[in-house]
Amino acid sequence: MSVYVDEGFRPCVTECATVAFRVCCDDRVQIFEVSAEALITFCGAASKRKQDLLIAFEDAQQEILSVAARKWTFRPTEAVWLGLDEFRMVRH
Repeated sequence: MSVYVDEGFRPCVTECATVAFRVCCDDRVQIFEVSAEALITFCGAASKRKQDLLIAFEDAQQEILSVAARKWTFRPTEAVWLGLDEFRMVRH
């Protein structure tokens, strides 16, 4: 199963201070959102500022993809949430 970030959909910071991004898996795509808390705690974001969240997302993209792959549930109409609990499960 090949899982990768869709380059045609740039990761962006939402109003809720999450980073939304689209992941491709085989022939399906799914939107994911990573919480600011997870990016700060596990990915080294310096703050909840847009720039800091996007930099942390880019730097930890492989780790975020591994969490997304474990949380993969194909729901084309809604985003899959990746918060602190999802990162804790993968790290331990």
